[in-house]
Amino acid sequence: MTPERLRPVLEREHRQWIQEVVAVVEPASRSDAGAWARWNALRYLQTSFPARLDRERRLVEGMAADLTDDQREILWALAELLDALRLQLDHLIGLCHQAPQFALVTGKILTTLRHWCRAVEEGLGPRAIAVMPRPSREVLALIDPEFAAAGA
Repeated sequence: MTPERLRPVLEREHRQWIQEVVAVVEPASRSDAGAWARWNALRYLQTSFPARLDRERRLVEGMAADLTDDQREILWALAELLDALRLQLDHLIGLCHQAPQFALVTGKILTTLRHWCRAVEEGLGPRAIAVMPRPSREVLALIDPEFAAAGA
């Protein structure tokens, strides 16, 4: 029997995470979106998004020994870029009233998030779940409710 790999779990969770971000950001990025739609998206990007990114970073850090130097560097840079882009939103004055700037920055966040997810899946995906370090398994359980429910 082949041990269950991490890739399907990561792909499922990343697909859901990206869909969640798109559902919040895309409507707020439309030219006809109101300030409240952008404010709600900003709120999400200031609260839920960084909390999820932090869990992902902890997962990657916990399994860093399984990554190549290049993979670690790329993942570090992508996580830093996601943080910087998110913080850029905080510094744009009146962003809730500036649809073009909001759309530009949130579009970059979505693109970078897709790169992050793919890099995590490629780096950690081949690993067997059964041999993950316990702290990484605990972080994965926070990210993936199905994984936690299965008691894996």
